[in-house]
Formats: sequence, structure tokens, C-alpha cells
Amino acid sequence: MFDNLKKGLARMSAPKIGPDQLRRALTEATGGGVDTMLVHSALSGCGQFTAGVADIVAALRENAGTLCLPTHTYSYPAAFGQAGPVFDPLSTPSMNGVLTETFRLQPGVVRSINATHSLAASGPQEKALTEGHELLDAPCGKDSPWDRLVQRNAGVLLFGVSFRAYTPYHTAEDAADSPYTYELGTIDRLRYVGADREVHERRSRRQSWTPRRFAEAGDLLERHGLVKRVALGRGHLLFVRDSAKVQDFLVERLRKTPNFLYHDCTAPLQ
Repeated sequence: MFDNLKKGLARMSAPKIGPDQLRRALTEATGGGVDTMLVHSALSGCGQFTAGVADIVAALRENAGTLCLPTHTYSYPAAFGQAGPVFDPLSTPSMNGVLTETFRLQPGVVRSINATHSLAASGPQEKALTEGHELLDAPCGKDSPWDRLVQRNAGVLLFGVSFRAYTPYHTAEDAADSPYTYELGTIDRLRYVGADREVHERRSRRQSWTPRRFAEAGDLLERHGLVKRVALGRGHLLFVRDSAKVQDFLVERLRKTPNFLYHDCTAPLQ
């Protein structure tokens, strides 16, 4: 009860953010927009938006030729050796917040078929980014939508969240062949509804759940001029203009120190 009261008070005291204020901040952060943009979000991290969530999506669309949002569902098996719950790209809800679910349900949005780390996209690159995800043995590795975003030099916007939410970290780990990228010995039996509307099964490696120093690495990226920070309400927009440059930066360090992103690493973040 006390926790609910605290949350209620926090919502009441959060700054109100109007549509014009949001659009000014997005324009400042993105420099007027990019061809392709991935958005990780937590709206409450910035405050109360006076317009609806659909208006926020519209504002994001104004800054991206192709807009992409994560729609992860983490449909893992309940126990080793079992098959996971069936993921349906048309109906399984996103676990990445209200903004991603609102976007996913809009007409014309395409969602990749992956039982753990799907991506929703809308725009000229939507098909090229999302197709074939169900055929891979790793959710964020080579030729996944996350890798294709990097290959296209996509911008990445962290909207009210820190770099803890930056999914392309996993893509950098895979590209660097870090032995810490996946859970050793864990191959999941993932099930999904394919384009033919039949249930299929695919064996997939699982991303390591070992605690990472993702937020601290984000601070490092910012110190090296790879991230732009724009204040919005009580939070910030953090914008990576070129995810390929961030990938190169991370891969170089991961090849020298394979556990560079992990909390048990003693190497300094520099």
C-alpha cells in the first residue's frame, strides 16, 4: 500500500510535457531526423505527457524515415529441455512498455518473428529489417534485425531510459565473438507462429543474463562524443546518431577484453 502511495505521489508531481515541447526536444536530439531510428523508451522517466501515446508515436515518426521499436516477449521455456510458449507476432503483447505496444498495433507496422527479441518497424526499410528473424539461432546476432539496424547506421533514441536498455550491446558482443555473449550450455526450444500461421519450433542460444555495466558504458560513449543528451521534463533523451560507430567502438574493446561489459570486469571503462 505504501509503495502504491509513493508511486501515485510521484505521478502527481511529475512535470507535464506538451506536444510542442516534445517535438522541440526530438528535433534538437535527432538534428531534424534520420533515415532509420530505433527507440527504447520509458515515458514515465520524463514525466506526464499531456497528449496521448499515439501522438508521441506520431512525433517519433516525424523524425525517422523508418521507425523501429523493440517488442520483446522473452517467451522462454519454463524449464530446460521443454518447449517455450508459442509466440504469435500478431497477438503476443510487447513487454517493452505502452509506447511499443501502441506502435505494434498501428496499421501497417511489421513485426519480426522471434520469440524473445522481436522488432516492430514501419517505413521503407520495414521488410528488409524484419524478415527472416525466425530462421536464426541467436536473437540479436549476425543478420538479425538488430544487426541490420547497425549495418544501416541507424540512429538510436533512448527516451527516458539509460543505456541499460540498449539492445545493440548484444549485437556488439556477438560481433566481437565474446565468450560471455550467451548462456553456456543453454539452447532454448522456442516456438512461434510463422507467416503461414502454423506453429514452428527453432533452437536458439540465450543471451547471457550475467549483470552488465551497460549504463556505465553509456556514460563512456557519451564522454567520447557518440551520444547527444537533451533534457526533457525530469529526464533526458539520449541520441546515438550512428549505431555503427558505437558498434565499432564497443567491438574494439570487447576483442581486447571479452568481458568488458560485465560487472566482474576490473578493466577501466575508457
